[in-house]
Amino acid sequence: MKKLVSLFLFLLCLFAIPQANAEQCQTLYAGQTLDVGTVCVANDDTEVTVTFTTTGAWTLGEMHLFVGTDFGDIPTTKSGNPKIGLFPYSATTTSQSYSFTIPFSELDTTCDTTLVIAAHAVVSNGDTTETAWGAGNRFTPRGSWATWFSYFAPCDNGGDPGDDCTRTETGFAFGQATLIDVVGGSNRWGWQLTLQDGESGSTPIYAAAGNNVIANGDLAGELQYSYSNGVLLADFFAYAGFAWNATHLYADDVMITTTAPGQFGNTQEFATPQTLVPYQLAIDPSSAQTIYVVAHAEVCYTD
Repeated sequence: MKKLVSLFLFLLCLFAIPQANAEQCQTLYAGQTLDVGTVCVANDDTEVTVTFTTTGAWTLGEMHLFVGTDFGDIPTTKSGNPKIGLFPYSATTTSQSYSFTIPFSELDTTCDTTLVIAAHAVVSNGDTTETAWGAGNRFTPRGSWATWFSYFAPCDNGGDPGDDCTRTETGFAFGQATLIDVVGGSNRWGWQLTLQDGESGSTPIYAAAGNNVIANGDLAGELQYSYSNGVLLADFFAYAGFAWNATHLYADDVMITTTAPGQFGNTQEFATPQTLVPYQLAIDPSSAQTIYVVAHAEVCYTD
């Protein structure tokens, strides 16, 4: 009987422990180009954990972290560069790994929300010391190369994230011109969208629409956009039955010259499929009246 009681208590405690969802990891870049580790984010239903980890001979020093729900809440200068000294979370260590655990209540939110994260660290390999950032979108097109990224914090649905997709397909946001016409000599289907300063709206995202034949594809979601004064806001919004395993976004004042999504310049990849992926990109020059956008997604079919 005692063994049965002990087993029951063990199982009760096991199920009572908050289970973390699959983590999302961003490369930790030092000196803008050196891969020195990762910044990984995971959550359960009550809190989110951000872990800095270095590799090789690199160790951590000072760390500064912003986690919130609004990009506009990140402390920045008038020119848009982050003020790391005003980030709400900071620590100093000499180890190769350090974690910040933050309750959702402290962020005035709950799980099933998109978080904005800026992760800064000072790293050293014994010979040199460098500034490092968790990879993502640049705050400004010039000057500081500081970056931020987004993370969707799902509530635990008891499922295995690896089983979320019944199939995956390539998807593109619809635009005025096809990539075949713009790039030339390409067999890659997809579209380029042209936006003017002050323009906002949305355009469908189609999956599996080979040869740009919409009738052969599936309407997986939409790209919601707004471009004004050199800043592009773009959200990949998935419809019911779909999610995003990864997103790639090109935005510039010159037409795209590649059809390889990995070369678009703004990539977000997820261990757990996301239904909303936000971007905020600064266009160089900020005075650009016309920009060209190509939005690609790895589409997860959830039904």
